[in-house]
Amino acid sequence: MNYLSEKHKQLSESQQSGLMLWFGRLPMDKKAVAIGLSLTVGISSAAMAWQGTSSDRIYFCIKTPSKTLVCRDKDNRPFRMTPFYWQEWKLSGMPPQVVRDPAMGVNGLVKATNPYKPFWAFGGFLGFALAGWMLRHCQSEEKQRAVFEDIAQKRDAAKAEMAARSELLESYRDVAIAEVQLQADLDLIANDRTVDITKAEIYAHTEIEVTQMEATDAIFEAQTAGMSEEQKAEYIKQLREMKTPYLQGSQTLQGTIDPNDKVTGADSQAIAPTDKYRWIKNTIGYPTLIFGGMGAGKSWTTREIIWKKVQAGWNIVALDPHGTQVEWRGVRLITGYKEIAEFMQWYMDEMRQRYEDYRKSGMTEEQWTERLRNSGKMLSVICEEFTTWTDNIIEPMPDDCEDEKWKPDPDFIGKWFRCAMTESRKQLMIPLFVAHDRTMEILAKAKGLSKLRDAALLEVELIATIDPITTEAKASGRGRIKLPGHGQWIDIELPKLDHKRIDFRLDSPVPQAGESPTQPQLSTDHKTAERIWQLEFNLEKPPADSSPTQSLTPIAQSLLQFLQRTSRTSAVIQEIQPNFKVKGQRFSSEELKRLFNELVENSLAVWLDANTIEISDFQTDGQNGQN
Repeated sequence: MNYLSEKHKQLSESQQSGLMLWFGRLPMDKKAVAIGLSLTVGISSAAMAWQGTSSDRIYFCIKTPSKTLVCRDKDNRPFRMTPFYWQEWKLSGMPPQVVRDPAMGVNGLVKATNPYKPFWAFGGFLGFALAGWMLRHCQSEEKQRAVFEDIAQKRDAAKAEMAARSELLESYRDVAIAEVQLQADLDLIANDRTVDITKAEIYAHTEIEVTQMEATDAIFEAQTAGMSEEQKAEYIKQLREMKTPYLQGSQTLQGTIDPNDKVTGADSQAIAPTDKYRWIKNTIGYPTLIFGGMGAGKSWTTREIIWKKVQAGWNIVALDPHGTQVEWRGVRLITGYKEIAEFMQWYMDEMRQRYEDYRKSGMTEEQWTERLRNSGKMLSVICEEFTTWTDNIIEPMPDDCEDEKWKPDPDFIGKWFRCAMTESRKQLMIPLFVAHDRTMEILAKAKGLSKLRDAALLEVELIATIDPITTEAKASGRGRIKLPGHGQWIDIELPKLDHKRIDFRLDSPVPQAGESPTQPQLSTDHKTAERIWQLEFNLEKPPADSSPTQSLTPIAQSLLQFLQRTSRTSAVIQEIQPNFKVKGQRFSSEELKRLFNELVENSLAVWLDANTIEISDFQTDGQNGQN
């Protein structure tokens, strides 16, 4: 092979193995034999690796109270495990009802029929890889040979044409020599003129194209200002699929430039109209990451997902460093970085406690999960502005530690992030992270966890677009979703919203996505306005002539009276549920949670955690006044 330079030769030889050098020197028939032998080895090894088992198995049964043996589960699969895990089970305390299956092997032990199965599999992989490598080498050489053959054919054709012309010129030499000389002179003059004209045309055309490219680059840079490289690529793809430069599908110009259109959507060709919002259901039960640039619609979309969680019976705790209760009605809001750090510590302690209780419960995973769900312990933690946490949150100091000896753990955020990602789903303590990007530097600065993020998190990317009128970033109504453990991103359409949801109470008339919010009717009644002001803003000082219990529903008043009779200062849903009833009717944990929340909304109690409230001092004073 002719090399372009010494560097080219050095790089080519460094990338070439000795095996391929030997293989390249073989004739074609021997190459075919070598490839066939490699394929034979690969197929034979794969066949040997396919059959049999690679490890011993112990088959066992469970002895029922009636002295019968149950050796298969409900799906008719035998109970079995490896000897290693059998010994581990015995050491950790195997129930006496578990006995080996006498009908299988020797006292339930079935030896492995193919202990070298991994080696056979490796041999199969090696055989196929080597054969593919050889075929690739042959293909590369064939491509090079085809180039040389094409050049040789063109060379031979040129030689033949030149020989024919030479013979023709020799035949007419005496007659045509003067004509040829004259024609040569004319061609030279014409060629000079043609070259001059062509140069002028090329220069003019090049100048026009350079001007157009500079204008196009300036427009594109203005449209993609503030976007990441991935968002730019998605924006280019979107422009290519558009029917017009700025409008597509069912969009209109008014809908495109409307500043109130926080999240708008276009027609999706990949998702049926009835299924285009089904992806939201996947975010309810999985640890989820929602990310996107500014203006992509993260807050609005996140609140719609929270609303779906509330409807599904989840207890919501919003960790918003700069949030206000006005925008988080009906959910427990924790604001401020110090308070969020204390909740994070409680979260990890609660996770450990739940796993400890699960180990001691003797339940299966499904039974334990159902118990948590029935007891109202489904907890969803909303992590707003997660990008800023690592710069502002430090580990809270324990009560039993001295100030001089206390050193916060620098990986406190990373530990909590790993705990929330990997351990939360089985204990129904699902997190929802809201950030600007998916890189591990941004997500808790947890470098080296990208594979864990891909395997544990359901990721939703919201895509922003550039408003053609204001040149500002706005939500495009489109996004992508990636399920945990899958590498494929699926295009989705976001729900069309015309307002930001701030009320998550189930008993409050909150408009759904796509509906127009009902405008409250203004009243000129001075007493009504005074009452609204007292309830909404003057929470510290309720009016003397009104009582907070007046706005309670009858059932909530009954619950309040029950708590007063039992002289409780705090109440837990699990303790109240079996004891509280109204006219013989008992209430589920979700109904009691709504009643508790009604007491909290009327400043009669405060939330201590997702299932516990503390009765305010007003109750004690009211009870004393009645007595």
